[in-house]
Amino acid sequence: MREIRFDRFGGPDVLTLHSDAPTPEPGPEELLVRVSYVGLNPLDYKIRDGSSGRAKDLQLPAGTGREMAGTVLSAGSDLDDAELGSRGLTPGTRVFGMRAPADHRGVAAEVIAIAADELAPIPDEIDDADLPRWAGLALVGLTAIATIEDTAQIRSGQTVLVHGGSGGVGQLLIPMALEAGAAQVWATGRATNAERIRDLGATPIAYDTDDWQAEIRRRTDGRGVDVVLDTHYHSTFVPSLDHVAGSGLVVTLPTLADLTPAQERGVEAKVPHLRPGRDRLDRLVQGIRAGRYPLEVSQVLPLAEIARAHRLLEDGHTRGKLVLDARA
Repeated sequence: MREIRFDRFGGPDVLTLHSDAPTPEPGPEELLVRVSYVGLNPLDYKIRDGSSGRAKDLQLPAGTGREMAGTVLSAGSDLDDAELGSRGLTPGTRVFGMRAPADHRGVAAEVIAIAADELAPIPDEIDDADLPRWAGLALVGLTAIATIEDTAQIRSGQTVLVHGGSGGVGQLLIPMALEAGAAQVWATGRATNAERIRDLGATPIAYDTDDWQAEIRRRTDGRGVDVVLDTHYHSTFVPSLDHVAGSGLVVTLPTLADLTPAQERGVEAKVPHLRPGRDRLDRLVQGIRAGRYPLEVSQVLPLAEIARAHRLLEDGHTRGKLVLDARA
């Protein structure tokens, strides 16, 4: 079995494809899944280079990747046919999902063992050609739900600024904010991605050709927005504090974000905490089927090109999701 692993923290080249990895055995409440596609996220390279808090207790060598789409092969001892049937997870079922935060195992492998609670079935009408999008849905989708519903708690009539509107999470934050009742959503992105942001329902602000701060000041008559959803953080968090309305909120997605500048200014700032689970995965299924969450896959690379994929991730300008083909 092929599997991507790394034995030390470092750059993309520490990621190695092993062709003789043992096939895992599922735990009592786990499923054995043949992986078709692996969704990639900035968290992956931050764990690989050791900069993420999740790298602190990671035992090396380790696998990589958090989310995937694949097909159920078999189940652990506590999951009988009746239980699998009630969950819609019988062998042969196509599934998508992500590992829970406490599960440090990777998913960039041909076969994985993963908790049944972290998976949901992919609807039968979905064509196999669309599976890459489902592989990249779970982590960004669950992050977006946690951001919009649990943390920002966006209310009807509020104005919202999304930093990184064409990225993987941004492409779901925009429609979910509108779904929650936002009256106006602005989203920053490169000029080449303006049409995509507009298609998602937001007003684009091209940060590479315009001064986004001046634009927000002009468009809000100096009031600022009610909520800032910041997927970038490093270059945008502190400047955003100048563009929040009096009782507004800044939600920054990196888990290690330093909120001190906001606290010193008296601006409310929060970091969302992802909550996985079948109920929220099913919510994403409903949104995709209804056409409300049009997540875009920008590129699909073979498993062996994991280092190249991580370089693209680190570049920070990926539109939508990067996905690995675990079959190639």
